[in-house]
Amino acid sequence: MKTIFFIVTLLITQISTAQQFVIVDLYNYPDVSYGENGYYFKDTQGYFNQFTEAGTWQYTGNNITIQLRFVKKTFTKNTIDNIYKTDALIGGMRIVKNGIEVLNTLNTLNENKNSVVDYFIYDGYKVRNTIDCLGCTIPDQRLYMFYKEPDNDNQRLTDMYFLMHVYKNGPASILRVVFPEDAVIGDPTQYDPEVENAPTKIQVILPFGKYDFKKVN
Repeated sequence: MKTIFFIVTLLITQISTAQQFVIVDLYNYPDVSYGENGYYFKDTQGYFNQFTEAGTWQYTGNNITIQLRFVKKTFTKNTIDNIYKTDALIGGMRIVKNGIEVLNTLNTLNENKNSVVDYFIYDGYKVRNTIDCLGCTIPDQRLYMFYKEPDNDNQRLTDMYFLMHVYKNGPASILRVVFPEDAVIGDPTQYDPEVENAPTKIQVILPFGKYDFKKVN
């Protein structure tokens, strides 16, 4: 009896793990809802490639050097009712100010975390082009990226973002990143004592502004 029970359990496990997912375009799935059971929301058009193929992107100016690197990862997500897969763009950043390294999350790209929100930089959604979208030729060319920094205990610094897109400057590819001041909601020096203790982190390491990154390897 125990042998039969073991075989049945093994078969059920194999069937569940071998589930076949229906592939749909991550940014074009008009007939289903995101996260619907049995679907794989895949980067079928290679939209993420423009960010990952560069290797390391680097900006240098005003006594600061910023490096960005991206990888594409696939996550299998289980909710109460659904199981689905999705591609995601994960990022890491290194910042050197006046010759001193003040931030480095590049090593997290090698880590296999359970969810995109466990990383410090991850993609959100495509954003409509505006007049500050330099060199944009494709509708919704920019990508909204969620951004956070290590050792943060300030609620006002948890849901930050930046916008980015790749454009051509002659033969060279440039990554433009815009980190606006409104990426921080409210005054980070103020806090609600009923919600949180006085935060020790009251400013972000990445300066607000507009940056043009070049490929360095």
